[in-house]
Amino acid sequence: MGMTIIAASPLAGRIPTTIHQLQHILTTLTLKPVRISHTPFIEIALSPKETIQISTTAQLKHRDSPFRLKRDLAEDEILITFSPEKGLLVIASTEAVLEQACMKLMMLLRQQCAVIPGHKPRLEELFWNGSSDVPHAAAL
Repeated sequence: MGMTIIAASPLAGRIPTTIHQLQHILTTLTLKPVRISHTPFIEIALSPKETIQISTTAQLKHRDSPFRLKRDLAEDEILITFSPEKGLLVIASTEAVLEQACMKLMMLLRQQCAVIPGHKPRLEELFWNGSSDVPHAAAL
């Protein structure tokens, strides 16, 4: 089975292009197909270790969303963290910052796989929190 990217919808601007770039990188790193699907909010994943969920904080506030952050993110803040039930969560305050969050995720995936040749991405080992410009933490 391949990985799945679940993007909260609707997404505008360059986000769909960035998600397709992420799909290409994951396909290259895993040598398996990567599906993209859309949902209005973050849900429980069937295969959390193979699922990436991408959303803005506004989409998390959807009335039917079962997932809430403990605090709102700052205007330029990004959160990339693994949830045992939902997979890797990529959350940003706005769509503009969400694009930067996806770019940061691509960088983290490349770094993680560059350490050991042939190493496949391990989503449960990724974490990053910070502003869109200045990192506060690095990949674990």
